[in-house]
Amino acid sequence: MLISKQTPINVLEVWYPKYSTQYTDKKERVVLLADYKIREHNKVIFTKAKHLLGREYYIAGHVAKSYPIVSNGTIPCREIPMSVLDNLEYKEEVAQIAKNLFTD
Repeated sequence: MLISKQTPINVLEVWYPKYSTQYTDKKERVVLLADYKIREHNKVIFTKAKHLLGREYYIAGHVAKSYPIVSNGTIPCREIPMSVLDNLEYKEEVAQIAKNLFTD
């Protein structure tokens, strides 16, 4: 997902993805996102999964809210397949592009 740096985005930190067999016959990685933390624009980052460190993912609030609520043992969470998350990229603002044209 290409998003402007000026767009307000909610950051959701997740330690690790988990595995679930709910969506397919084989195991699929899913992310549990606390239902009360989901906003219109959400950035998902993984803080303890070494293979996912430094990567940022995007999910729109209406997409996240379309998935079922499960419990993580404490709070209601949305169980979202990893395949739904988009890689997050930021676009450069037009003003910054114009500035770079004259400073190079």
